[in-house]
Order: sequence, then structure tokens, then C-alpha cells
Amino acid sequence: MVEYQPIGGDTSSGLIILGVSYLMDYIERVLEKLKHWAGKLIEVLLGPEMQPEPELIPIPVDDRIRRSR
Repeated sequence: MVEYQPIGGDTSSGLIILGVSYLMDYIERVLEKLKHWAGKLIEVLLGPEMQPEPELIPIPVDDRIRRSR
């Protein structure tokens, strides 16, 4: 539940501070969005994130048949 606290005790001014937990959640969500958009911007400017090259899987080849001919 969000608790509202008036600033300076004057409720007629309409200035209200939201509860600390709500404010921290809001800041966390804003930071996550900023991180997401920064990642997208970097990807656009520098290209996609480098992925390691997949390791090649050796495929056995039966050379005996080719050599006997």
C-alpha cells in the first residue's frame, strides 16, 4: 500500500510525496528501461553483440573406399 505524506504539513498546497517503496520501484523500472534502450542503441551503432563462433563438429569420413579404387 502506498502512503502519501504531505510536504510541510500544508495539505491545501497539493504537494504530495509518494511512499519510499513506490519511489524505489519506479526508479528501478526507469533504470531497467534505460538499460534496455541503451543496449538497443549500442547494438544499432556498433552492430549486434559478438557471438563466439560455433565449434565445428568433425564428421567421420570413410577414406578406405576411395583409396581402394
